[in-house]
Amino acid sequence: PCSARSILRRMFALTSTAYKFLEIGIAVGPMSHVEIAIDDTRGNRIVLPRATWTAFVEKKVDIKRLVQSTTPSSLVIQDFVIELVKIRDVDTVKLSLCDKCSYMKPSTMLFMFELEQCVEHVYFDLCQCTNSVSDKFKYFITYLRQSCTMNKCNAINILRKIYDKNSHIECELILYTSHNIVYHALHE
Repeated sequence: PCSARSILRRMFALTSTAYKFLEIGIAVGPMSHVEIAIDDTRGNRIVLPRATWTAFVEKKVDIKRLVQSTTPSSLVIQDFVIELVKIRDVDTVKLSLCDKCSYMKPSTMLFMFELEQCVEHVYFDLCQCTNSVSDKFKYFITYLRQSCTMNKCNAINILRKIYDKNSHIECELILYTSHNIVYHALHE
């Protein structure tokens, strides 16, 4: 389960089965940006803005206290809500942001703090690529518009012929976001 608009993703397993994971990737568009998400294999995805992730890490002590508590309680970090709830008499952490929510064990929640430095390194590495991703995304849109194709299948075939097979960014753009590129070229 990955975002169809995200490339150069790095996933950090939060559980031994990788059922829950933290994903960092570049959300592709005319203004590409790095996205941090708490995800699971069922498609429950909470995208955390960079400021929220930073505030989350800064509140580490409060969050640890919350999840180690024996009484249900909650903590709000910007719009991100962290609640300790009981499900079938078992302590569970409920994470909510906007209309999305996810549940995990307290130990899984605490493990996210172990990933702090890895997340920072990947985040900043990906930030170095966002301008290039945006430029290539716009290049493909412009190329399709100049080719005057109005057929989605033809447009995808054109993209597959013209992309630089030696470019990691172009390979992933074509593999994961070609439908997004074609949509922008034909409809915007």
